[in-house]
Amino acid sequence: MVFQGFWHGHLYLVDFSEMKTSSTTCLFSKSSLGWLWHRRIAHIGMRQLKKVVKKGMVTGVKDVTFEKDKLCNACQAGKQVTSHHPMKTCVSTSKPLQLLHMDLFGPTTYESIGGNLYCLVIVDDFTRYTWTLFLGDKSETPDKFKIFAKWAQHEFGLNIVKVRSDNGSEFKNYKVDEWCDKEGIKYEFSATYTPQQNGVVERKNKTLITLVRAMLDDYGTSEDFWAEAINTACHASNRVYLHRLLGKTSYELLIGRKPNIS
Repeated sequence: MVFQGFWHGHLYLVDFSEMKTSSTTCLFSKSSLGWLWHRRIAHIGMRQLKKVVKKGMVTGVKDVTFEKDKLCNACQAGKQVTSHHPMKTCVSTSKPLQLLHMDLFGPTTYESIGGNLYCLVIVDDFTRYTWTLFLGDKSETPDKFKIFAKWAQHEFGLNIVKVRSDNGSEFKNYKVDEWCDKEGIKYEFSATYTPQQNGVVERKNKTLITLVRAMLDDYGTSEDFWAEAINTACHASNRVYLHRLLGKTSYELLIGRKPNIS
């Protein structure tokens, strides 16, 4: 077949009958077709698409190669996650009350028998000993913390050096700042949207809540008793869980003797 055409005022004749066909003349190579299907099917990973097509688990896709030979910008923007925070391999404190981790959870679905909707969880960094304080409103947090701090320092004869929490308004306010400055306590905040930096108390929250759900379900107890169940779970975990690095219970590390759970 002869094709006739003009280019910049000149007549050209091209005989296609003498040209050899080649797969490379296709507009889309097999690889680019794979990326086209990747976009069509909700940006599902190339490895998964390759698996289901190769095993014949789906129909309608033939002669397509799924190769991850480049980066999909849409997947990078939509699927990216933060880097993994490495687990600590050493104890950063040398005695109790050097660093306290704090977090507040709530409001709960049900009001407790005492009329509370929030729970302030405080974890000592060295011993991992945990205290729970209950609040009717999150605005009570500064006053509750002040009372606890004075009690803890007198009870154990030690000074609180640092306190760490998230950026919640219940912690980040002038009342707490003024009191900490007066008492010589350094207040640290984790980075915004980075709960991993306050992971000690975040994990403790999860542990307590799962224990509470199990106890309430086991005994068929009303949800109104969630605060009492939190206290029970906290009391038990302080006496049974071992410190991952020090190999002793939180109770023994803080009090100095093994707990009696008889």
